[in-house]
Amino acid sequence: MSVKDYKLGIIGVGNMAEAILKGVLSSGLLRSTEMTAYEIKEARKKFIEKNYGICFQESISDLITGSRYILIAVKPQDMIELLDGIKSYVTQDSNIIISIAAGVSTGLIEKRLEKKIPVLRIMPNTPALLNRGVSAISRGRFVLPEDLEFTAKLIGSIGEYVIIDEKLQNTVTSISGSGPAYFFLFCKCLVDAAVKKGIDRKTAAMLAGATAAGAGEMLVKFNTDTDYLIKMVASPGGTTEAALKQFESSGLSQLVYSAVDSAEKKAAEIQKNLEAH
Repeated sequence: MSVKDYKLGIIGVGNMAEAILKGVLSSGLLRSTEMTAYEIKEARKKFIEKNYGICFQESISDLITGSRYILIAVKPQDMIELLDGIKSYVTQDSNIIISIAAGVSTGLIEKRLEKKIPVLRIMPNTPALLNRGVSAISRGRFVLPEDLEFTAKLIGSIGEYVIIDEKLQNTVTSISGSGPAYFFLFCKCLVDAAVKKGIDRKTAAMLAGATAAGAGEMLVKFNTDTDYLIKMVASPGGTTEAALKQFESSGLSQLVYSAVDSAEKKAAEIQKNLEAH
C-alpha cells in the first residue's frame, strides 16, 4: 500500500463535515496537517481554511491520490455524478471510502466505483455540531477491521455511535437522523401552547428548551428506561397523568410510528432512485 500525504481527505465541507473536522481536531485523533479537503464554494473554503487550518486541493483527483481515507459529504443527489467522476482515481489498495450521504448504500458505491473498494456508510445527526451526536456505522463487503476501527474513532469524536447491519440504515435515518426535528417540533408545540395560555414566547422557549435538555440528560443517566422516568413525573391523579391520558386518547403512539414509517420509506425511495441509475 502506497504512503499517502494525508490520512483523511474530505469532499464537500458543509455543516456535518465541519462538525466531524472540528471533532477530529478537538479529540486529537488527527492534526490539521494530516487532513485535506475539496470544496467548490470559495467562501466556504476560505472559512474552513481560516478556522481549522487545513489545506484544500485544487481537484478531487489530487485529494484522492493524496489521501488514505476519503470522507464523502455531498448531497445524495450528487453522489452518482461524483462517484462516476472519481472511479478512475480511486484504488482498492490505497483508498477507503466513508460516506455520510443518506440513502446511498455501500453496494451502490462499490458498484459505481467498479472496484473492491472498502466502503463505510455513516448516518450522523445534527447534534454532532455540538459534539452530542449519535451515528450509525455500517460496513461494506471489503472493509477490514482496522478501517472500521478508524471510522469508529472518527465518528466517535462527535458523539456516540452504534455499529449496525446496513439493512437497518434507513430505519436509523428515520429515528436518530431525522429525530432531532421531531423533538424540535414537539418543543415548538409546547411553546405555542404556553403562548396561548399567556406566557411570553421568549420565556416559553426557555422553559421548553431547558425541559427538553434536562429530560434528555435523565434519559442518558437512567439508560432510557422511559416507563420508570414517566412514573417519576406522573403522580396518580395528577396534572401530568391528565396530559398523558390526552396524548394516549389522541393516538400519539400510532402518530409517531406513522411519521417514522414515512421517513423510512422516503429514505428507501431515495436509495431505490439512486440505484436505478
